[in-house]
Amino acid sequence: MAVASPCINICQMDAASGLCRGCLRTLEEIAAWAGAADEARLAVLAAVEARRQAQESPAAAAGSGHQ
Repeated sequence: MAVASPCINICQMDAASGLCRGCLRTLEEIAAWAGAADEARLAVLAAVEARRQAQESPAAAAGSGHQ
């Protein structure tokens, strides 16, 4: 079974971060997904999870200026 895409159909690129607002992948990661081997897909998913955790961490929230 192939590794499923993290796409959640919110396909908007954030100009500041260069990441998709929905799945937190770069344009390069999105473009390469269809032809990527499972190992490469798993590496992208690990990077996405790390990005998600960084966004949700208290330190990231404190530095964002939002209250």
